[in-house]
Amino acid sequence: MPTDPRRIEHVVIVIMENRSFDHMLGYLSLVGGRPEVDGIRDGDWRGQHANPGTRGLVEPYPLTQQVIPDPPHERDTIAIQIGNIGAAGSMKGFVKSYATRNPPPDDESLVMGFYTSAEVPIADFFAKQFLICDQWFSALPTGTQPNRLMAMSGIAMRETNAPFLLDDQPLVYDWLNERKIPWRVYHHGVMPFFALMPQWQSQILHDLAVDVLGLHTSFRRYEHFARDVASDPTFPPVVFVEPEYTDGPHHDPDDDHPPSSIQRGQEFLRTVYQAITASPERWAKTLVLITYDEHGGFYDHVEPRALRTAPPPNATYLRGPFTTTGVRVPAFVVSPFVEAGRLHHPPLDHTSLLAFLGRRFDAAGRYSPQVDERQATLGRLEEALTRAEPRTDIPVPPWMAAAVIPSGIRAAAPIRQPTAGAPGAAANAQAFEKAARKMVRDHPVAALQILPELAPYRDERAP
Repeated sequence: MPTDPRRIEHVVIVIMENRSFDHMLGYLSLVGGRPEVDGIRDGDWRGQHANPGTRGLVEPYPLTQQVIPDPPHERDTIAIQIGNIGAAGSMKGFVKSYATRNPPPDDESLVMGFYTSAEVPIADFFAKQFLICDQWFSALPTGTQPNRLMAMSGIAMRETNAPFLLDDQPLVYDWLNERKIPWRVYHHGVMPFFALMPQWQSQILHDLAVDVLGLHTSFRRYEHFARDVASDPTFPPVVFVEPEYTDGPHHDPDDDHPPSSIQRGQEFLRTVYQAITASPERWAKTLVLITYDEHGGFYDHVEPRALRTAPPPNATYLRGPFTTTGVRVPAFVVSPFVEAGRLHHPPLDHTSLLAFLGRRFDAAGRYSPQVDERQATLGRLEEALTRAEPRTDIPVPPWMAAAVIPSGIRAAAPIRQPTAGAPGAAANAQAFEKAARKMVRDHPVAALQILPELAPYRDERAP
């Protein structure tokens, strides 16, 4: 019997960085595993899906290396990776794209590697104990910034990553505010992602200042998350939990963005799960959605879905509108309203989450015309919820003995110096640094008192 969506009182959303489905979860379908999962296969399958490289064909293969030079993952390079959808040779350009990296990778085969349960124990735990979506796609075949805008808005005023602040545009935060639905962002790093958008910088600084006083605002440090889940009567219906970004000013990133190790990301996801399940009463009313903003240039064999996404008003897409989703990414539904070991196969993408919020929290059951139009060729996220009553078991994740809920920002830790002008610095990293400079320039006293990690930017001029 399907779940009544009204039973879901808390939706917790975690968007990690830059990994494909085959790269993280493709191992599930290997011999002895789960053949119903659309993942990696043994035998002739691997040869049929091999990608040509400078040294010959490269088949998908088990990977243990965790520190990997960041593969290209912008609109132009993703076009190389996926080729012409529906034509012979599609999804055969991942190695070729990786070879264009500057500087070139020492091992161009790394993008064809896939992890197994030994490397991704928490992902494996979620797959066994809850539900995975094996047809969840990033929204657009391009990079982080447009895909996070799509996931948090349904429109993107940018077609690729750029080393500039984001243009102000409506976000799901605005949508929730209009409907008087409380929400909160818990961010593990120095700044949440939408510090890149000028319209949110003042509120972020204000909320973090009030946060020090113990008042519960919309932007809070992740160190408070476990305590708030357990005892905050104002814990909101919609919660966004952000890792510490590799591209941002950071101490110890855990977002899975290469070259950061996936081990830190697995630890982060474990702490999120432990915090939520430590309060059985709250857990019994919660849906946690974990996905990745885009595939990060790593191989996946499933073609993106054919869709037409017109650019929003006032946006200029130099290469024209996108005609497909992005590449497939991991997605987990972690909730007592799903059975253990379930697979959800209908196609979904990041806007499916917004559509779900619309049907759950909007009086008319809608999010926006752009999101509603896109759902015509997608499934519904709530169809993954199949239990009329929540499970009473709370599965215990691995590594319990090593469990440590992060205890706040470590001011004495080494701070990454600005690298916006450094050769090869990622566009998103440059954008984060411009955001830091602007916050210090516009609010010099408050920014440095609240976020002392921004001290390296105090003498910089904002863009």
